[in-house]
Amino acid sequence: MRVKQSWYGINPFLVLIFVLLMLPYKNNAQEEVKKTLRLEELTEEFKFFGRAFRGGTWAEEGPIIYYTEFNRETNATDIMVYNLEEDETDVYLDGSSLYAEDVDRVINIENYEYNHDKTKLLLYTDSAPVWRFNTQGYYYVYEIETGKLTPISSRDKGYQLFAKFSPDSKYVGFVRGRNLFIVDLETMKETQLTNDGSENAIINGTTDWEYEEEFNIRDGWYWSPDSKYIAFLQFDESAVSEFTLLNLLGYKPETTTFKFPFAGEANSEIRVGIVDLQSKKISYFDTGTWKTASDEFEYIPGLGWTPDINGKSLVWFFRINRDQNDLQLLYGDPATMSFEVIVEEKSGTWVDVENFASQDEKMTFLDDDKHFIWRSDQDGWNHLYLYTNEGELVDQLTYGEWEVTRFYGYDQESGYIYFNATMDSPMERHLYRVPINQKNINVTPERITIDPGTHNISLSKDFEYFIDNYSNINTPRTTTLYDIGGKLIKVLEDNADLKNLIKEYDLPQYEFTTVPAADGTPLNAFMLKPSDFDPSKKYALFITTYGGPGVQTVLDAWDGFFGIFHSYLVQNYDIIVAAVDNRGSTGRGKAFASANYKNLGTLEPQDQISAANYWGRLPYIDETKMGIWGWSYGGYNTIQSMCKYGGPETFKFGIAIAPGGDFRLYDAIYTERYMSLPQKNEEGYNEGDPSNFVKNLGDNQNLLIVHGDMDDNAHFQMTVHIISALQKAKKQFSLMIYPGGNHGLRGTGNRFVFSHLMRMMTNFIEDNIK
Repeated sequence: MRVKQSWYGINPFLVLIFVLLMLPYKNNAQEEVKKTLRLEELTEEFKFFGRAFRGGTWAEEGPIIYYTEFNRETNATDIMVYNLEEDETDVYLDGSSLYAEDVDRVINIENYEYNHDKTKLLLYTDSAPVWRFNTQGYYYVYEIETGKLTPISSRDKGYQLFAKFSPDSKYVGFVRGRNLFIVDLETMKETQLTNDGSENAIINGTTDWEYEEEFNIRDGWYWSPDSKYIAFLQFDESAVSEFTLLNLLGYKPETTTFKFPFAGEANSEIRVGIVDLQSKKISYFDTGTWKTASDEFEYIPGLGWTPDINGKSLVWFFRINRDQNDLQLLYGDPATMSFEVIVEEKSGTWVDVENFASQDEKMTFLDDDKHFIWRSDQDGWNHLYLYTNEGELVDQLTYGEWEVTRFYGYDQESGYIYFNATMDSPMERHLYRVPINQKNINVTPERITIDPGTHNISLSKDFEYFIDNYSNINTPRTTTLYDIGGKLIKVLEDNADLKNLIKEYDLPQYEFTTVPAADGTPLNAFMLKPSDFDPSKKYALFITTYGGPGVQTVLDAWDGFFGIFHSYLVQNYDIIVAAVDNRGSTGRGKAFASANYKNLGTLEPQDQISAANYWGRLPYIDETKMGIWGWSYGGYNTIQSMCKYGGPETFKFGIAIAPGGDFRLYDAIYTERYMSLPQKNEEGYNEGDPSNFVKNLGDNQNLLIVHGDMDDNAHFQMTVHIISALQKAKKQFSLMIYPGGNHGLRGTGNRFVFSHLMRMMTNFIEDNIK
């Protein structure tokens, strides 16, 4: 028989080992239990946006910037001066001193401009939106030496827009009520220069809805360098169709009606006017864009004054035809009202006037007063060209199968130009420089930024420093000051709190890859897999898409909102999120971007379907649970991808937010750039209309459509046409309308609108992957 042994008779070391073995096993990794994302942290607590460096306006020399800052102690806005290198901040203008007698209070500074000799400031305040931006408000002249503050005009007369000092500092000009005015700063006498401005008809000195939306032009007037003339755009939108938005949120319905040129219909007439400030006479250049039936010349998407050319400053302006494939740079003489073509660029598809992604200019005059830079993709890739101010081509400055995405300027002293480009990867953006004082065909640009990812640059005026806003797809933004050679001087904002925060979560990491297009072309893509990814399991696949002209989805840059939302889905629902940039998107040359010219809505869904089928064949993807979603063009691409080609057999579910639809219902400038006119391309428009294909939606497919009913961009009407076609085809679908919501669902009066939207999306996804 066995005799029981007392615990006291056992070796204490063995007892310790036994006890330790019985405890739950821990290692360093397990001691830090990783968090799982909650949706509210993104949509209500906004925990993952991080901090953006304030930025500002560079001083003429040195690592010094000026910026405005609201002072909570004085309840006023100060202008601050900040030495970035020394980390020294001082008040340049104490906003509490800006007491305005006309409103009996201190005004806040929203923007400001110096006069030529920096003795006065033009202050902008109390602004309100016109459409996208707060471009109407009130202006005051502030005398720096005396502290005197004077309104440029009475507020009772209405909002003022785009006020500017004359170069000789004697006047301020502005737009009000669609007319041009000037104020004599010595007497404060106001003079009205144009008198024909009227609602729904003539616009002087600013632009119509379409030019703001599609050409990124709002300011439409400029002083001549000698202060003798004003050049301005004049529109006549009286023949343009009207569109009405109906807001049902109030006690009674309220309407907003505005001029909206539909594809194939009448645009605003446009011309360039010149005001002779001495005689007040107004003359107009005969550009063939005013009151004609011809489409040969249709738009004037740019205006300004040249530097001195042979003793005279001239008016420069662009002129482009309705199909937007023949762009001309014109110089006009204000004394004779004659003009000549300086540069002409033609394309088999379209000519970009401005870079949609970066809003970079087509043309930039250099500080040497002898040359300008011309941005063009005429050799198949977006590159920079050097011209004399007289219009003679000097040199192509950049070459290669890569794209210049932003031009920053020319340093006369060193002879370098600076620009962002995709030279190392179409998914990255880096700062480069190249000299312009030699033939550049064999000169390789020097890359200044180092870390892989996306670098957005702010270059100092003396070309001695730059601020680098850097991130990559897995790392939040860091803002850093460098010297122009790329030497680190100082970290301005490291976003350490956000970086430490995300370490607390078991966030999945993005992986870049390539997948085949429908024609076999390799397409850039990414996948976001669970952190505990198991290749022996089967995962649902959820594709995020945009796919439209001028945009990339697959970019090595941090996305603190939708990127975190996708991480939330991966974490909480054990799915894989992916994206692919189909043919027709940007960053890979003109042939790639224009592959679907006159056929929008064809190659994009084919490539999304091809990518999904490629992923669906992977052993860890459940091809019966594949979905797709997008916003704006991405919503349109979602519906087309679900209903055309092999979409019904590929995608089980999809979410389309603020989708476009029949391009006949969209605005003329955007649509005709890529599709030509409906009268010339009926087949292309029919093929691009989802209403013609939603009948193919399978009974096993689930489609959720989301739209704001006050969307002035992709009108809710387009969705109405789609849902009507779905109903006629006896197709079941889900619909969510956000009352008052614009294209970005702002304006609903509900600060939890994104919380509601993303919870609904999440529930929809969960239901479809069960």
